[in-house]
Amino acid sequence: MIQAIESIRREVVVPVAKQTAFEVFTSRMTDWWPSDHHIGSAPIEQIVLEPREGGRWYTRHEDASETSTGYVAAWEPPDRLVVTWQIGADWRYDPSLVTTIEIRFEEEAPARTRVRLEHRDLERFGPEAERMRQMFEGPGAWNATLAAYSAAFGGAR
Repeated sequence: MIQAIESIRREVVVPVAKQTAFEVFTSRMTDWWPSDHHIGSAPIEQIVLEPREGGRWYTRHEDASETSTGYVAAWEPPDRLVVTWQIGADWRYDPSLVTTIEIRFEEEAPARTRVRLEHRDLERFGPEAERMRQMFEGPGAWNATLAAYSAAFGGAR
């Protein structure tokens, strides 16, 4: 039996309405995603999150190559998004690896939204699970990603 690994949970509050927070997260990912957070050999041209359940999540690079990240498991604007993370411990796309990232958008006020991210199913990394959890837990992973997202609105509140 595989032992469950604790999920990574992060959150940030952004100074915009929930609908805007969802739209920026999903349709403007290229604008805020950290440019060094990708698996391609060329710089990012565009990060694409197809806006539907079953849609692809991938990166198109400046050399016209594409790298897959996963797919959209749930598309519930403006409340919730669930995507898969299918990048292995070797930083290559692995279609047989499926970890899950759920993002919830919770209105705190008309122009204030709490964005909660949970990356779970980390035990699916197998022998590399604890190392990957520690990496995702570190300051350069989801912390940096949500900080970059928050900066798109002028910083965290």
